[in-house]
Amino acid sequence: MKYSIIPAAALVMLSGCASVMTSDMQTIQVTTNTGKVVEVTADGNQSSTPGAVQVLRDGQDKVIRTTAAGCASETPVKKSVTPAFFGNILIGGLLGSTTDSSTGKMWDYEENVEIQCDN
Repeated sequence: MKYSIIPAAALVMLSGCASVMTSDMQTIQVTTNTGKVVEVTADGNQSSTPGAVQVLRDGQDKVIRTTAAGCASETPVKKSVTPAFFGNILIGGLLGSTTDSSTGKMWDYEENVEIQCDN
């Protein structure tokens, strides 16, 4: 009887694999195409270029914003499904993949974003 509990406990602990293996925050490196130094914000966090800004890994669409003259005011950040999510489908099945999806941690955001500015 005690041996049947072990696989069940392992399944519960492995469910939500991306939720367990990925951080709540992700760092995005931000530059401009001209090398111009500008102030940027994303998810309420500020930085300057070249530099890094942190965003919450929640599955929501992210945008890098700047008010610098001659630069795009908004630059969307692409997202893709994290490889840990696919491993979770194999190991944790529906329970684990549902957990990853509901927390938003099934998504990775683009690691490098370039803001377009006029010369």
